[in-house]
Amino acid sequence: MSEDFSITDFLVDQVTIGEWSLQKLPNDELSVQNGIMVTRSSRYPLMVDPQAQAITWIKEREPLMKQFDTVITLNVPNLRDSLKMPLENGYPVLIESIENEVDPLLDPILEKQYTTKGGKKKTIILGGGEPLDFDDNFRLYMTSRLANPHFSPELAAKTTIIDFTVTQGGLEQQLLGRLISFE
Repeated sequence: MSEDFSITDFLVDQVTIGEWSLQKLPNDELSVQNGIMVTRSSRYPLMVDPQAQAITWIKEREPLMKQFDTVITLNVPNLRDSLKMPLENGYPVLIESIENEVDPLLDPILEKQYTTKGGKKKTIILGGGEPLDFDDNFRLYMTSRLANPHFSPELAAKTTIIDFTVTQGGLEQQLLGRLISFE
């Protein structure tokens, strides 16, 4: 047993933390722990992000979102069509401005209700429509700008809720990190 054991150091190496820092994730302890949860969780992340730090990081981390314009909101005119290409091709999707609930159309994705056909080909049915191909590389990120959202227990059970709200200690670490980088 190590006396100076750190779960953060155990789960992620300094090279990865450096990459995240280059992708504009603050390098304070809380932000690194949040980054671990975003990248390692088995459920899709729902990030409480009033300062937009998570949005900035995810957009830098996933350049395909800019390339294929897969940053959307829940009130996009045809949500199913907006998700079709990313689901079938394995592109990342960022859904911004989640308030307290998500569209029930997303439930099959959040609950990973895909079926396997012919050995490896996966399909998923959204909103009672035609089955869509599902690529295992598909990634879904959701963010809420609300500082204190009231998510339903059902939504909490389907996602990993991660609070990116800056704390006093985290802000001190971020400012210290910026000062050191200027020096």
